[in-house]
Amino acid sequence: MADIRVIEDKEVWWATTTEYTLEIDGETVVCRVAENPKGVEFFELTSSGSWEEQDFNSGITKIIYDAWESGELS
Repeated sequence: MADIRVIEDKEVWWATTTEYTLEIDGETVVCRVAENPKGVEFFELTSSGSWEEQDFNSGITKIIYDAWESGELS
């Protein structure tokens, strides 16, 4: 075995994606929140089964974003 000594250990990049199934005013919404050091993106599962990036400044995605940002989805 080689003699290995860790001099420094630091995280330089991370990325995480969380998928949520939410009920909002009686409507079921499946969405993903993708985060990394450069920002956050929101995707919604469409009726055709594909993921579409959403603008989180308006509509139902704004509701989801506000809940996520305030920690309500944790």
